Amino acid sequence: MMGVQLSVVKGNWRNRLAVTTALSMLALQGMATEAKASGLPATEKNQEISNQEIAQADAIRSFDIERQLLADALAMFGQQAGVQVSANGDLVRGVQTPGVSGDLRTEDALQRLLAGTGLSYRIGSNGAITIVSTAQGDADGTTSLSPILVEANTHTDDHIGAADRAQSIYVTPEDFERRNPQDVKDVFAGQSAVSVGGSVPLNQKLYVNAIEETNLAISIDGARQNNKVFHHSGTNLIDPSLLKAARVDPGVAPADAGPAALGGAIVYETVDVADVLEPGRSLGGFAKASYDTNGETFTNDLASYGRAGGFELLGYFKWAKGDDYEAGNGDQVPGTEADMRSGLIKSAYEAQSGHRFEFSGEQVRDRARRPYRANMTDLTNRNQPDELGYDMRRRNFTFNYGQNGADGLWDPKAVLAYSETYLYAPLTEQGRGTTSSFSGKFENDFNLSERDTITAGVDFYHDTAEYDGPTSDREEEATNFGGYAQARLQPLDPLRLSFGLRGDSQKFVGLDGTEIENEGLSGNVAAAVDVTEFLTINAGYSNVWGGIALAENYVMNPAWDYSKGVKPVRAENYTTGFEVQHEGFSFNAGIFRSTFDNARDPGWSTGPSVVVDFETRGYNLGAGYNWGPGFARVTYTDSEITLNGSPADSDGTQYLGAPLGRVIALEAAHMIEGINLTIGGTIDAALKNTDTADAGGTAQEAYEVVGLYAEYKPEAADYLTLRIEANNIFDEEYADRGSYGQDFTNVVPLYEPGRSFLLMAKAQF
Repeated sequence: MMGVQLSVVKGNWRNRLAVTTALSMLALQGMATEAKASGLPATEKNQEISNQEIAQADAIRSFDIERQLLADALAMFGQQAGVQVSANGDLVRGVQTPGVSGDLRTEDALQRLLAGTGLSYRIGSNGAITIVSTAQGDADGTTSLSPILVEANTHTDDHIGAADRAQSIYVTPEDFERRNPQDVKDVFAGQSAVSVGGSVPLNQKLYVNAIEETNLAISIDGARQNNKVFHHSGTNLIDPSLLKAARVDPGVAPADAGPAALGGAIVYETVDVADVLEPGRSLGGFAKASYDTNGETFTNDLASYGRAGGFELLGYFKWAKGDDYEAGNGDQVPGTEADMRSGLIKSAYEAQSGHRFEFSGEQVRDRARRPYRANMTDLTNRNQPDELGYDMRRRNFTFNYGQNGADGLWDPKAVLAYSETYLYAPLTEQGRGTTSSFSGKFENDFNLSERDTITAGVDFYHDTAEYDGPTSDREEEATNFGGYAQARLQPLDPLRLSFGLRGDSQKFVGLDGTEIENEGLSGNVAAAVDVTEFLTINAGYSNVWGGIALAENYVMNPAWDYSKGVKPVRAENYTTGFEVQHEGFSFNAGIFRSTFDNARDPGWSTGPSVVVDFETRGYNLGAGYNWGPGFARVTYTDSEITLNGSPADSDGTQYLGAPLGRVIALEAAHMIEGINLTIGGTIDAALKNTDTADAGGTAQEAYEVVGLYAEYKPEAADYLTLRIEANNIFDEEYADRGSYGQDFTNVVPLYEPGRSFLLMAKAQF
């Protein structure tokens, strides 16, 4: 069902999808109503606090507890609050707290201390505080919690707080819930260091500090990604609805991030049953429907999940369908209609001893008419069709093993995975490209203490890049075996160190069967020092060997000659910065530099052996304030990229990076107490960039885009969530700074959607 057979039904799909959505929502509402009528337990917050305890809780006290392990922080909290605090050791072991500082009520301080940990508390009749799990607190009805908006604190990272995470960017489950992301661009809202070019998932590419994601080690549920298919399409086809968390390690990545972490790493994690199943329930599900006015796009999400004994099962399906949207100038942008289907199946078994076995299968597919060259609207000096039928599909199958609660010297993890990206893009012939990666690793955390860990392991991958054409098929492949060790130590209370080493051996096979074998070493070191209770400085360095990268499928030429060989790529990364956290205020600054030697840049006519050198450098700034029920945060990134020592444009840097210049991102949100209403918004802006003019093109124009939202959870129907968004409120006509071709006069770039309103309703049972 490829190519010329691809068709889009234009008319009745809206009615069918609207009816399906309505029936799904009504059915779930009925289930929820029936559940309430049958006496299923509802969440209640009951307080059993004496007058003396209330007075103590209302008293203003001075707190000064830095970011650290929760077990240590609770002891300090008890001393500073003058209360008795107890917690089960297994419950708080390894849990990090963001800390708390300032003159606060005892309960307000405790909420900030526990924010994002997944823990709650219980106050006994004698005023003593007991730390409990959220589920336990809800079950016995003695949890005392006032509204607090968690900005970004719940982490699934085993090594959070380590020196190599000092500049990491986290997207937490709270962030996903608050942002309601429709694509990967929305996932990283508010983070100027991460730019996403392209306006629809099929053509989106992600950049970290101006480095393209194909130069980072990317994993989804531990599965290595190999997605360099076509320079006119995107690289990682992502549906954020399937995700629960993401982490970006810009520049310096640890040895256990995987092979070829040349410019850092990105880690994506899909949802588990535990993330969506309500406490005390064995079965659950939800239906979500949304409508976007710009493009008249309907989206329908359905999920069902359950747990019995140690077994878990989750199934999720999403369908989005719509028409071409309008840009800020009122013109319809051809080839931007929505037609995406995605699904996730995840099963797991966890024994009482903590051994967990998990299998997941994920697929995302975008199959619609796109611009002839999908990363631009038009190339004006070519006489070619406006649109073609594209078909892009990414699959991911992963087996994970680990032992929850493991400590001491045996804390194993194992991953075995297969990922694949398929693209049908018939520009000149009925050709199809497929990239795939079969990968695995086994590692162990040697937990020397609660603060000191050494991770050691081995990994492998077998990557292929294949093009199937009507007259010839061609394929490159690479097989790599690696071993690594990463130490994360805290020799002194204010000092955290991280350093690692990995060795890789790669065998590369060209189109004509030419075999090239290479070996290389990589190393990294990072340090973070708590200079004061509110100031932390950090620095990192890495020197990474990446082997030979596979060529893009659509530029492979059967006549390529590999007799000159292909040089392996190597990158160096430098980062340094500081962070201030004090009484809800935060400020951070950092500088970065990455240099790449022998980055492969093959071409149809230039051959397989062409390599280039490029460099990115710049700095990041960030400031924010968290006032409990709300927060505001602004980030600013100034980056530049040079190619072989000269200024670069957006064409010469494909698969390397992008000329992004100065980018600003702002995110703010506030929860209105008592009515379960959250309001918020974002601002995305870029200043005029003349670096591209220095490269011989035109300057990239400035833009400012504002979006607002409101989300309401009715108290009388706590299973229901209602949301409205107003995006690009001022109808700005612009192309995202990461989008291709803005610096060329013969390119009409992909303009982003103009003003739009999104309505969303979600029912959970």
